[in-house]
Amino acid sequence: MTTPLDTQQALAYYRGQYDEIGSRLLRLQQELIQARRDASRNRAIALIVQSLYESSQATPGASLGDILNSLLAESLRVECVAILRWRPAADHFVLCHGLGLDADFSLPALPACASSQNVQEVPNAARAALRAVGLRNWLWVTVPQDSNHALLLANRQPHPLDPHTDEFTEDDVLIAMTALKIYLGLRTQQRTLRALQAAEANYRTLFDSAHDALLVFDTGGQLLDANQQTVDLLGCPPAELRQQSLNSWLIDFKPVVWKWRWRRALAGRAQRIECPLRTASGRRLWTEIQLKRISAGTRQLLLAVVRDISERRQHEEALHYHAFHDPLTGLPNRAAILERLAQALHHCQQQPNEHFALLFLDLDRFKVINDSLGHNVGDRLLVAIGRRLRACLRQKDTIARIGGDEFVILLARMAQIDKARACAERLLYALARPFNLDDHEIYINASVGIVIADDRYQEPELLLRDADIAMYQAKSGSVHNRCAAFDPSMHERIVQLMHLEHDLRRALPRQEFLLHYQPIVELVSGRLKGFEALLRWRHPTRGMVAPGDFIPIAEETLLILPIGRYVLESACQQVRHWMRHHAQPPVVNVNLSGRQFTATNLAEEISSLAQRQACDPALLNLEITESAILGDITAAQETLQRLHEQGFPLSMDDFGTGYSALSYLHQFPFDTLKIDRSFVQAMDHDASRAQIVAAIIGLAHTLGKTVVAEGVETAEQLATLRTLGCDFGQGYYFSRPVDAAAADALLRDPPWQRIPD
Repeated sequence: MTTPLDTQQALAYYRGQYDEIGSRLLRLQQELIQARRDASRNRAIALIVQSLYESSQATPGASLGDILNSLLAESLRVECVAILRWRPAADHFVLCHGLGLDADFSLPALPACASSQNVQEVPNAARAALRAVGLRNWLWVTVPQDSNHALLLANRQPHPLDPHTDEFTEDDVLIAMTALKIYLGLRTQQRTLRALQAAEANYRTLFDSAHDALLVFDTGGQLLDANQQTVDLLGCPPAELRQQSLNSWLIDFKPVVWKWRWRRALAGRAQRIECPLRTASGRRLWTEIQLKRISAGTRQLLLAVVRDISERRQHEEALHYHAFHDPLTGLPNRAAILERLAQALHHCQQQPNEHFALLFLDLDRFKVINDSLGHNVGDRLLVAIGRRLRACLRQKDTIARIGGDEFVILLARMAQIDKARACAERLLYALARPFNLDDHEIYINASVGIVIADDRYQEPELLLRDADIAMYQAKSGSVHNRCAAFDPSMHERIVQLMHLEHDLRRALPRQEFLLHYQPIVELVSGRLKGFEALLRWRHPTRGMVAPGDFIPIAEETLLILPIGRYVLESACQQVRHWMRHHAQPPVVNVNLSGRQFTATNLAEEISSLAQRQACDPALLNLEITESAILGDITAAQETLQRLHEQGFPLSMDDFGTGYSALSYLHQFPFDTLKIDRSFVQAMDHDASRAQIVAAIIGLAHTLGKTVVAEGVETAEQLATLRTLGCDFGQGYYFSRPVDAAAADALLRDPPWQRIPD
């Protein structure tokens, strides 16, 4: 039987169980409500995330801010949504994307998370700005990762059915904050993608529009990319390019060298290669290839820049050809032969027993051909000469044209001077055959200098110098088609001439010149008619230098012009002196150079000089050789005619030695003929020479001219000349050339007049 106590205990037990069950049910109900809220919140977040992501993928350029605003307005049932960005210049958040708000909406800075429920934490300026636009309930959120952006959710009017639903919950804060994070992330991703796409577009534009062919390889040599220029250059699409390596397109480029270059480029040392390349169509191109390591993130690649340099190479080859070849004959020029000589000398140093010879060939009187037939014929003749000389040589020999009419021949492996001379004679014999150009049969002669390269020579210029010296030695001979071998004494003479020329340039300023006078005597009476003024050079260390040693140098260097003026001026001064001291002053004969005829206004110069010195022109007899007037016969004729008209007597010097002296007698106004000493001195033992002298004297007298015989040294010669009717004589029989003081003594007392007949 149950007692009341047991019943009470049972009731208390069941009452406790009911309370516990009720509490549990209440907790379960609360958890269910929370789960539903979480699920609703998560669904809202998932919907927003999915929609934003799909929008960003479907339309990369779409405005995610406007999409987010629409999603939040729908999910959270709000009227106004705004994404704002902080602008430091304005010290406000300004509107980026807004829904239900004006475009000029802005707010001061707010806390990281604020709402109308805790409005007391919001600065007054912000509350005033929110009230100014009529926002009743609002929620403001930012994210720690980006404090420069904020999200504002707001309503202006309460919900018509449930005014309390306008209040923002923690779930709303979480949804808004998560949405803002997703938006900012997708926005950054979208910007990065756009930048990447722009960079890719720029890269492809630059890659394909590059002037050069660009190829990108991995470190193993696999082609990764090639631009359009590569396709155009090689004539092969990228798919086929990937099937073979770049070096397989190169011509005569060793694979081992290519691998070495490749490895150096991968090591960071850029490589530059110039080599020929064959395209898919078989066309040969000269290319410049630059290999350079590049980085793509953490990946190392190799960039090959291929440039077509065929045109530049052609220009370089043309320039190189013109730099080392004569443009007229196509033969190697001076630079080329010097380079070839340097190589030959180096080979001789390596192989001491293998010497070579050098010939220096110069054409004789080539200027006459140019002046008579024209430079066009002269140029064609040079071309023909080059071909004929080349045909006479071996394949291993080299011929070059180094000047107007100068050729140099390198005879390889020729150590004997006799063989070199035989080769030179073959060349001269080949040139002796006539050349037929434009119906002209042209004969040409030449002179050849020979030098054998031995241990004395280390520089090609010295070889060329000595061959040139030997050539001039050959040219100074008495016959054409001649050759001469170099010996050191030739160079010594050249050095002496150089020193002599140096001293000659200083002789006139240092007053080292003086005039000596040799008497000209009337043969019948013995009367001293005049003197020939002869130039002498008293060198401070050499003593008296013979005229034959320095006059040719003066002619060649044009020093004869100032020296000639000195002679004329000194002779005029001496004539003036004798005019003052002698009732019958002697005539002074002065020799004129051919250079004076071509380089000066001779007639005016002599006339002006005579006037300044108060010299009677009749007492200044001007002597001219045939060679002096050959340069320009017309100009010489005019000059001599003007001098003669001004009262200067004229004499033809060395008559009989020229080629055509007789033809000049009626062209030029000569008063006197001077018979060359070679005829006078040969009269004693050569009857024909005496006959020639007699013919000259007879011809001169027929033409009304007087005759002076030069080189009279014996009484027998004097007697013969008197018998032949010669007017005057000059020579050692009467007197050697003497200075002015001794000439004065001869005027007062001629010693030959004391010699009995």
